[in-house]
Amino acid sequence: MKVLGVIKDNNYLEYLNSGLDGLILPLENFSVDYFKYYSISFIKEYKKNTNKLCFVVINKMIFNNELDSLLDILKELEKIAVDGVFFYDLAVLSLVKENSLNLNLIYNATHMVTNSYTINLYYDLGVKGAYLSNEITKDEILNIRNNTKSDLFILLLGNPVVAMSRRSLLTSYFINKNKIKEDIITIKEPKSGQEFLVKEDSNGTTFFYNKCLNLSNVYKELVSNINYGIIEQGNFDNNQYKELINSFVNFDKKKIDELAGHNRGFLYRETIYKVK
Repeated sequence: MKVLGVIKDNNYLEYLNSGLDGLILPLENFSVDYFKYYSISFIKEYKKNTNKLCFVVINKMIFNNELDSLLDILKELEKIAVDGVFFYDLAVLSLVKENSLNLNLIYNATHMVTNSYTINLYYDLGVKGAYLSNEITKDEILNIRNNTKSDLFILLLGNPVVAMSRRSLLTSYFINKNKIKEDIITIKEPKSGQEFLVKEDSNGTTFFYNKCLNLSNVYKELVSNINYGIIEQGNFDNNQYKELINSFVNFDKKKIDELAGHNRGFLYRETIYKVK
């Protein structure tokens, strides 16, 4: 397994030197559900300064008036020779195929990548990677591995996305309350007591679990079965994040659990909210 990072600042060399095999960089204006976005010029700088892996995220819904700009972006990413592009909207796949672009695509549909049938359908269309849903069990992960040739990506540690709305929900909320707007707040669902982190930007509003997902307990099983593991920086400071990276690379479960807690998500229990 290669270990990829998702960071919240520009200090990428600092984290790459801690043991990451590369970074996942959400592209500004074309991605959602992240805390920091990066320009094409930054991605070019990254490629110039390091030979580590470089994956780019384009996971927003694409509107008709954005198609020309998207094609220009995809051509630019081909020139830069990025290692892969995470995509959600099928406009990305269509433009890549129609223009015979040499780009490695990774299917990234948040909650819907839950089975090998879907992954294999996209594989036959030329999409050779898939980012697995956070809502599947360990057995389902291993079953997918046994039934697809696709490169598989999984979130090892981070705050999973619960939902995303195109609406500016925080803006509406603070206007209604006659309060000064905040871009990030924490809310609690009254029945379950579950806390969620809510973030608004120009693309809409994203809800995250406010408890870090930590798959350290199955890391040794995943290493030989999953191609890429992802560690998000989230709320960890620079030193904590570097310590987490080092603890995965030189596996130290005790240290990871001390820093990130013991939330195993749906590894051992099926969610009822699932596309099957």
